[in-house]
Amino acid sequence: MKDLAFRVPSGSKGRRSYPLAAAVQTFRPREIDAGAVPAIAQSAHRLSDTLYVESEMLPAARAFAEWLPDPRMRSRLLHIRNAFSIAVGNSPLCTPSVVRALEPLKSLWALNADVTRFILAGATPPDVDKLAPAFAVSCNEALLENYYDSLMEIAA
Repeated sequence: MKDLAFRVPSGSKGRRSYPLAAAVQTFRPREIDAGAVPAIAQSAHRLSDTLYVESEMLPAARAFAEWLPDPRMRSRLLHIRNAFSIAVGNSPLCTPSVVRALEPLKSLWALNADVTRFILAGATPPDVDKLAPAFAVSCNEALLENYYDSLMEIAA
């Protein structure tokens, strides 16, 4: 895990904390087959309760989605992304800027701690109807607007 970005939380006595979605991608196939992914997902803990996932994490989110080794994990990812879209669309917080950024927001959604745990271990899914609109608003920023603009330029 030497190439992974990490944090050293205050009071942790120098222990490093890695993003769960990035750490599991370092497992060897035999570790995955032995059940290491659900085990680490169930034992992982959050450093904070913040909803925010910075837009710079978009490549990591896409890499995580492409990496998922188990069809059940891929199915849970698809399910939770669809639920995200529905919850955001049904919310009064759904604005044109959120709609324009929906695709990258769905990708970042997989990096929310509760969502990642659900995808990897089949843990209890988060309350998507309450969490998704707040996540969409807190993570919608100018860089995601740039993503939308670049898609429109490609389509033109």
